[in-house]
Amino acid sequence: MAPLQHADQLLQWAEQQQLSPKQLQQAAGQYPLQPTTAEWLVLANRILLFAATLLLGCAVIFFFAYNWPLLHHLAKLGLAGTAVLLSGVTALLCPANSLPRRAAIFACAILTGALLALIGQTYQTGADIWQLFAGWAALITPLVLLSKSRASYLLWFFIIELALWRYLDTRSRFWLLDSAEKLALFSLLNLLLLLFAEFALQRLGVRQHKPLCWLAALALLLPLSIGAIIGTWEAEYHFNLISYIILAGLMALWYFRWQRDLLIFALVLFSAIAVSTVLLARLLEGADGFFLFNLLALYVIASSAGATIWLKKLLQESRHGA
Repeated sequence: MAPLQHADQLLQWAEQQQLSPKQLQQAAGQYPLQPTTAEWLVLANRILLFAATLLLGCAVIFFFAYNWPLLHHLAKLGLAGTAVLLSGVTALLCPANSLPRRAAIFACAILTGALLALIGQTYQTGADIWQLFAGWAALITPLVLLSKSRASYLLWFFIIELALWRYLDTRSRFWLLDSAEKLALFSLLNLLLLLFAEFALQRLGVRQHKPLCWLAALALLLPLSIGAIIGTWEAEYHFNLISYIILAGLMALWYFRWQRDLLIFALVLFSAIAVSTVLLARLLEGADGFFLFNLLALYVIASSAGATIWLKKLLQESRHGA
């Protein structure tokens, strides 16, 4: 257990009066109750390094955007290529698995997208935007695997999401909501990303991969829940409703019973409340409006309160068992 987790556990025990002030003071001699200056500096350096890398990549992109009419096309390509090359050389010169190396690879991944956009704009390749994002994701895949960095994987996930979204959006009249198949495809992609984040990231050397799992789970539940809600009213979306019931049930079982993750379980639980509320409204469609409105409000309040109390109890149990 990390020192900060030890401190958090000790403070919780003291708050629950399981430790006296004297016992807490004795325990604080072995486990500091507050982060040390060195720990704050490590966190600050990490945040500042990746913020500087992100801002530097954005600065290169905005430099080309602002000076576009003034630069020769060879100068544009030369500058962009040099930026990619410099970030790549910096990554090679840094120690393996070091923070500067991960930041340099992250910068190289961002600048690769800028170079692709520059090539497309200069030579007017006629490619759709989704093809730019798909090519970008494919080109930086080796960099992402090499980086073992959550920031690089987050960028990679985001680009893949954008590629599919732009591909489906070119064939959509109202975002992705006009077709059950498009919502299902978007859900399938996010399911694959969640499985990858859950089962592959640690084997690929990514430490503390859970934040990526949380984001992937949220990205999966959004289109699943939207499709299920529409599926309660439209026959075309019944497949989405059935898919939601199956996948949400499996996620709840996995993250509650087999690999406890209360955050993802809470997302599933509250999405189930939203979908079940719409199902209840569909079943009572012919009821009096005033009665239906109050019944649904009572159901939402009661189910949300019950879920919150249960989740809080589960959280306390998990902390006691830690």
